[in-house]
Amino acid sequence: MSELLQPSISRQTRKYAKAVLNPLLGMLRPGNVAMFHVGRVGSTVLVGMLQQHRRIYWAGEVFQREHDRYMKAAEGSYSLPKDPLKELRAEMREARNRMFGFETKFLDEHHLKVIGLDLERYVDTLSELGFERFVVLKRKNILRRLISGAVLRETGQFHIRAGQKRQKRRFHLDVHRIPIGARHLDLIDAIRMIEEGHARLDSLLAGKQVCQLNYEEHISDDPFVAYRKAIEFMGLKPEKPDILLRKTNPDPLEETIENYDELREMIGDTPYRWMLENA
Repeated sequence: MSELLQPSISRQTRKYAKAVLNPLLGMLRPGNVAMFHVGRVGSTVLVGMLQQHRRIYWAGEVFQREHDRYMKAAEGSYSLPKDPLKELRAEMREARNRMFGFETKFLDEHHLKVIGLDLERYVDTLSELGFERFVVLKRKNILRRLISGAVLRETGQFHIRAGQKRQKRRFHLDVHRIPIGARHLDLIDAIRMIEEGHARLDSLLAGKQVCQLNYEEHISDDPFVAYRKAIEFMGLKPEKPDILLRKTNPDPLEETIENYDELREMIGDTPYRWMLENA
């Protein structure tokens, strides 16, 4: 037999074995877990730890690449993929006999925009796909979440690895043009959108197996708190992962926002004033 044919046969054999074995091993999988968040809430720190676990296959933000394509498309030129869930199903097969997990930025302007489903139908679809566990990660101080996004756009630093130098600078926050996906909102409207989004999500997940985590209590001071809660929720035993990232903007807002007085005036007479005082 020609040696030139052997690599081709080998690829065909691997492809066949993968197509046959992955579904069979998937039957032995301990479960599927879907995480929901709005971004800039400590998810990358937590996921980085979960991905180090031997019994977990965590696929990350499966829909982010498609959302990036949506964001780069000219207005009116974007079209949904023929099968928006194709990549998710493919990643589930790759998990084989490990716990499968992935995450969704669940606001309408984020990943749902490229899935073509509203939140209610999306939650139902995940249940139909075999997802029986759900993790909700939120940041109580939504103002800090929005400012973290602004720092990202200003510095270009999505995350800071342990030992990496942090770019520290002051910047002007346009309180009337806060980006949420492709939209720009008034600061108060942006806070309300996230607040109402979480309330809606919680109502849709009522009666299901849900692990509620928040940045302030479970990640900020000690990410192992969130890690242990998530691992136990999955029915697994904790291991000893490394913490790969550190905070991008731990400084007081007065030292970060050039127009801090404008920010304080805008939020000072609203129910969200505490977010400024406890930021």
